[in-house]
Amino acid sequence: MSRSGQPTHPILISDDAFDNLSHLRYIPIFTDIIDPYMEEEDKESVDNTPPTLLRRATNPAGIAHASTQTEERDADHPGGQWMRYNPGNTSHYPFSFIGTDQRPRVAKYIRYLNINDGVIHQGTDGKNKAVLGTPLHARAFPTPNFNHPGAKDTDHTIFDPSSTSHLIVNDAIYHLGDPGIVANIHTLRAQINKLEGIKHQRIDLDNQERNANKKKLDCEQYLTHAAV
Repeated sequence: MSRSGQPTHPILISDDAFDNLSHLRYIPIFTDIIDPYMEEEDKESVDNTPPTLLRRATNPAGIAHASTQTEERDADHPGGQWMRYNPGNTSHYPFSFIGTDQRPRVAKYIRYLNINDGVIHQGTDGKNKAVLGTPLHARAFPTPNFNHPGAKDTDHTIFDPSSTSHLIVNDAIYHLGDPGIVANIHTLRAQINKLEGIKHQRIDLDNQERNANKKKLDCEQYLTHAAV
């Protein structure tokens, strides 16, 4: 509708453009959760984005981490957004590894990094010490519901980026305060969007193939009748 109140023609939008807009709408919801744990150069791609669920999760009620005075005085602290692992903090995932003495250890400091369409869990024993990493995944629940009455844990449709309940789902995820769950849902949504993009590309390629084949047959028919 124009300012004068007269109807205007709708803006046409292609499937590819819609997919890009959908990606911008849904994927950033889960890309800011690791913002407090990222190096400054890694933040350039998210600094200009509006506040999202992931930025909400940086509040103390969510998956937030604020450096304490004790950590700031710790000569071993690697700096930046590294967190001193606290087993009493449910948002801290322990980073376990085999030390040089061939015995299992838990890293003294941890952080979460967004890498492409996944989240990496890193651990180190302190400043100038080796940094190890592994993909971050949600903790396993001892008794997931496969066959019992009620919502089945094998049904993941509520996490689809096109779900009409995505705002309610995002709010519930935020209040869980679990970075592993957020990481896996972020990756799941990224792959769903990627698969949708591939599907549209396949349809477009099929159309191109049909058009090219039709033109080829037309040219062959003209050449045949031309008795070349």
